[in-house]
Formats: sequence, structure tokens, C-alpha cells
Amino acid sequence: NGMRYTLGNLGDYYSQKGDLGTALEYHTRTLEIEEELDDKHGIVYSLSNIGDLYYINGDYGKALYNYVRSLNISEKLDDEYGMYSIGYSIGYMGFVYINKREYVKAIPQLEKAITIVNEMGITHKLLFFTTHLYLSYKNLGKEYDINDIHAFIKDAENIEFDLNYAIYQLSEDTSYLETAYNQVQEKADNLEPDVAAKFLSYPIPKAIVEEWEKV
Repeated sequence: NGMRYTLGNLGDYYSQKGDLGTALEYHTRTLEIEEELDDKHGIVYSLSNIGDLYYINGDYGKALYNYVRSLNISEKLDDEYGMYSIGYSIGYMGFVYINKREYVKAIPQLEKAITIVNEMGITHKLLFFTTHLYLSYKNLGKEYDINDIHAFIKDAENIEFDLNYAIYQLSEDTSYLETAYNQVQEKADNLEPDVAAKFLSYPIPKAIVEEWEKV
């Protein structure tokens, strides 16, 4: 137990530092121990972390594989954490489909995720999931109410660069793009040069920088 918690914390640390390769190594080792312990909650958490790392890196096939594995186990957990994990997994599966431009597949996943987090009162995820749901609507020419997003923004404590970029894509308000760009640059400035270069090559940071340079 001590090993898996320490390895997991190291994975979180390197993920926050932008070193996704090292973070993946630690989270994979954590998963192996949790599988030996048959800790279903831990397995779900590690699979979600691994899926996130692949998603950030743009490896959408492996991201989806890990989210589906997490979902399958979460559906067998008869508790609140299992329900939250179901919402998380299907929500991020929706993100993967958006990045693959498979918006028809993304919509039902995100709608289910929104229903779950709404029922559980997990309000900080509503902005994230709803923004991406409306992005799918926008790309398919469906109607949506941007005022819903503005209402969620008022209650948001912290909006990361990826969400600011998604809000910009939805609203076309360049102030969100500017904020996302500044956040990306600030994060890169606090990384070691080789790690910063990798971070800026990941799909979302790269897209933010390229879009800001166009604007």
C-alpha cells in the first residue's frame, strides 16, 4: 500500500510538472500494484490517470482504451465513487471523440456525464462537460445557449488553459484565447527546457499557441 501511494503521488507530481512520460511510468507501476491487491477503486483511479496522460499527449486510441477499462470496472462498483467514475470516464470519452471529430459519438457520452455530475452535485465538472457538449452541437450545426456557459463561468473557481481554449472555440471571444495562451506560456516558463518543449508540442498547448499567433 505504501509503495502504490508513493508511486501514485510521484505520478501526479510529474504530471503537474508537465513530464508526461515519467508520470505515465509511475502511474503504470501504481496500476500493477493495485491489480495485485485487487483494489477496484485504485484500479479505476489509475486507469483514469493513464487515460488522461494519453489524452493530453494526443494518443486518443490508448486514451479511449483506458477510459473504457475504467468505465467497465466502475459500473460494477455499487457506491458513490463508482458513479462519479462512470461520469468521469464517459465524459472524457466524449472529449476523445471531439478531438477525433466524431461529434455524433461525443454527444451522448457528454450528455450522460452531465446528468451524472448534476445528480451528484459535482458542479465544477458541469462547465467542463457542458462546454464540450455545446462544441459538439456547434460543429453539427445544432442550437445551444451560450448563456448557460456564462452562468457556469461565474461559479468557477479556476479555469485551466484547455477549458479556456474550449470556451474560446465555442464563444469566439478572444479574451479566453489570450488567457489560455498566457497560462500555457507561464506553465512552460516554469518547466525545464526539454520538458517545456515537450509540453508545447502536445496537441492542446500547440493549438493554443498557433491560434493566438494567427489572431
